[in-house]
Amino acid sequence: MIPTSRLEIHLYKLTELGEKKGNEMKKFFAVLMLVVMLFVAGCTATPPTEVAKKCVIGINNFGQANFFARIGKASMEDEIKKLGCEVIATVTTDVTSRSAAIENLISQKVNAIIIEEGDVNEVAPALKEAKAAGIIIGSMDGGSADFIDIYVSSDNPLLGKGVAEIMVKAIGGKGNIVEIMNDAGSMIRQRKDAMHEVISAYPEIKIVNSLVYSWPDFYPDIKSKMESLLQANPNSGDVAAVFATFDGVGVAAADAIREAGRQGEIVIVGIDGDPDAYKEMRKEGSPFIATMAQDPDTIARTTVRRVVDLINGKTFENKIILIPGILITKDNIPAD
Repeated sequence: MIPTSRLEIHLYKLTELGEKKGNEMKKFFAVLMLVVMLFVAGCTATPPTEVAKKCVIGINNFGQANFFARIGKASMEDEIKKLGCEVIATVTTDVTSRSAAIENLISQKVNAIIIEEGDVNEVAPALKEAKAAGIIIGSMDGGSADFIDIYVSSDNPLLGKGVAEIMVKAIGGKGNIVEIMNDAGSMIRQRKDAMHEVISAYPEIKIVNSLVYSWPDFYPDIKSKMESLLQANPNSGDVAAVFATFDGVGVAAADAIREAGRQGEIVIVGIDGDPDAYKEMRKEGSPFIATMAQDPDTIARTTVRRVVDLINGKTFENKIILIPGILITKDNIPAD
């Protein structure tokens, strides 16, 4: 598990406190966002120096199926152009095509490659080849490795822990849980493992099924799998909660639960702060009770700035930057 800073732990505890003070949430949320912005400003230190005459950055996204991926790609492209660099953007949805995209970027002699989401270790041979060619390697929520020069992400273990604790509290520390995950994503594994660690303290909680989502067609896949699971477990109490490793699959599960008329007996928690999840949470009687909101725009721009700094010859003692998440419940859902 990636170490968590004292500030991030403090921020998370503040979010828990804020949740308990429903009438003060708007003021609290605004203050917390200011603290996070100041924290990020401290992480990114000084602005990049003047960009070299030739600066070409290649980015590769692992699909565009959810809001995090879309915002991340758009924000990286925008920040690269603002800093005077050229961007070569690629989108792939499997390891083979991602490796081919990296090889193509190497052949184009880019100055840097940024990998968003997925797992950098799955394409280690291609990235090591790029590293050997003198190319800077950045990871935006794609995990870290010895060949990565900068890794910027939410603190995924902390995100998983945060909503897992909300889930445990909601079901009274006992009941059957369904997890929705896919180990192809390093961030997904971290969130799942954090949830497992939380529930290990509750012997009456049991994971009865692990639904593996397809990517990028996660919504129809999980909706269908959840429908089948509910049919196979028709009684109240058969399923108490769903742990969704990202909000999109949580929304798919919520739709299946609602259509089965079982929203009063099952709770869902997710991770992302996806506007679709907020829309779901606003519905009367929604089983979706909490998410940990990420900030993909800040993560993307921070990654780009650090990559450009490295291109310009700057060095940093720590190659890992973790951006705090914010706990969102039905009491503090952001406005439309």
